[in-house]
Amino acid sequence: MAMCLPRPIHPFSRGLLNARSRILALLLATLLGTPSLVADEWWAWSSIEFWREKKARAWLFLGNRYDFEDGAYIQIASPRFRYEALPWLGLATGQSVLSIENTRTGDRFTQWRPELEINPHYEPVPSLSIELRNRMEWRWNEGQSFTSSRTRHRLQATWTLPQPIGPLTRIFVSDELISDVHRHQWSENRLIPAGLTFKLGPRSDLDVFYMVFATRAQPHWRQESVLGTFLRIRL
Repeated sequence: MAMCLPRPIHPFSRGLLNARSRILALLLATLLGTPSLVADEWWAWSSIEFWREKKARAWLFLGNRYDFEDGAYIQIASPRFRYEALPWLGLATGQSVLSIENTRTGDRFTQWRPELEINPHYEPVPSLSIELRNRMEWRWNEGQSFTSSRTRHRLQATWTLPQPIGPLTRIFVSDELISDVHRHQWSENRLIPAGLTFKLGPRSDLDVFYMVFATRAQPHWRQESVLGTFLRIRL
């Protein structure tokens, strides 16, 4: 009976694999290992997609956000729905409930937040996608007699690697501007200069990102750094 021996790896292929491993290690070191990337906040998001058809899908978004300096702890649960109205245009809605707590004082309140989105997107080349997410949010805070509102505008560019580097499949950058409509002013800027997407399995992915988070405290802007993860699961 003939014995099948494993096929030897060509030296060129071995060198290519080693090069990809070095690139992956460099990207991870740049994103997470740089001494200057000391996080003031930690954000952990997750998404569970439970329904999908050709042009529509529905999912549950969950999030945790903790500020190490100020002690603010925010939790969010949000069922969401998106419909591709045109090949270049997505429409979405969500109903978010937030728990906002100051861990130092123990104060906590609930916020209800209906949302609507208009999201044009474009693919100049097959491996590059650009999306402009435009969201309107109406926010009602527990114990307050008025509803505040804000708009959010996020431009994101995502490059899908032609050949994955290990589990790494995508690299993305984004910038989001947030405006308080009732105050008539820009209130936040969320810049992600580096984000990586890793494939965990056939139906799950993980984003790891670094964010420069700026908030407007009159008359100046305050800047903090954020390390975040976004786990996406498709049932």
